[in-house]
Order: sequence, then C-alpha cells, then structure tokens
Amino acid sequence: YDYTDETGKLLFQVLRTAKKDFRQRVPDLSRKTGWAWNLDGVRRTLYRLPKVIEAIKAGEIIWVCEGEKDVHALERAGVTATCNPGGAGKWRPEYADVFRDAIVAIVADRDPPGQAHARQVAASLDGVASAIEIVEAAGEGTEGGRYLKDAADHLGAGYKMADFVVTWESASDAPPDLAPDLHEFLAGVD
Repeated sequence: YDYTDETGKLLFQVLRTAKKDFRQRVPDLSRKTGWAWNLDGVRRTLYRLPKVIEAIKAGEIIWVCEGEKDVHALERAGVTATCNPGGAGKWRPEYADVFRDAIVAIVADRDPPGQAHARQVAASLDGVASAIEIVEAAGEGTEGGRYLKDAADHLGAGYKMADFVVTWESASDAPPDLAPDLHEFLAGVD
C-alpha cells in the first residue's frame, strides 16, 4: 500500500503478508534492494491523501477506517476513504489538520481496540471537522456464520453504505449548512 504526500510523491509503503503481518519500507537507492525496512525520520501521512484532500474540497464525506483493506472495500462502494498507517492505536494528532471543515464518517471495527481507535479519531477531529459520525458494521456481529467486524466484512456480506449502524454522532451546534445531518445524508448513499 503506497502512502504519499499531498502531491502523490511516494513516502513509504505498507506491505501485508499472507499471515497478516504488516511491514513498512521506504525508498532508499543507497541499498541494494532499493528499500529500507523502517520509517525512521519519515513523515507519516494518511492513506490516499491526495484523494482525501480533493474530496474534502468537493464537500464529500470522508470515511476513516482502521486499515487499507477497508479503504479499498469502501472505494469499491464509491466513496472516498482513508486510514492511518499501523491501524488501531496509531492515530497521530497531526492527521486531524487534513480534515478542516470536512464531513467525516469513522468506521469502528467491532472489537475493543477498534472502538477505542474510532473514539480517538473522533476526539482528534472534534472542533476541526464540521460533522463526525462513528458507525459499525450492520447485523448482530455474524452473518451466515461469518463475523462482521469491519467495513470490508459489512460490504462483503452484501450490506450497503446506508446500512452502517450509527453508534455516535457529533453535536449539531454548528449552523445546519455547515453540519448537515450526516446520517440522513448517508441514508441516500449506496
């Protein structure tokens, strides 16, 4: 998974192995392989940063999830999504700056680390984003014997974007044109 700066320049990659291990590397032409396997001194950015910036400018909802697999599932559903490198518990305060006046839906994984991560992201965006909602996968946690934990599971089980279950939403103390009822808006998204 390529992580880039605002202009699309590659900063680092996250590689997922078959055993669900995640390794990170940066381009390094001084090495025989062309890569250094650490992020020492490398700026961390959000996944799909240029797309996120453009979508915010266009007034689109930005979906924040826990990992790249979920970002890809949400993109296939037709929305703009992002995540931070490293997954749950690795959100950095500086990521919030990107979301100035954005409308944000945070997809919490259905486990304690995922729910804590979603609350951390929401707290970081409080006072920055114009509207924030935390949602989870629909269903009772299982569907056809399959546990629905995250956005990819939710969409993979045939649920639609509007089927995400709202678990928290920001107070609507901003003017209505700046903080629309996000859930009503999402109900129209498929």
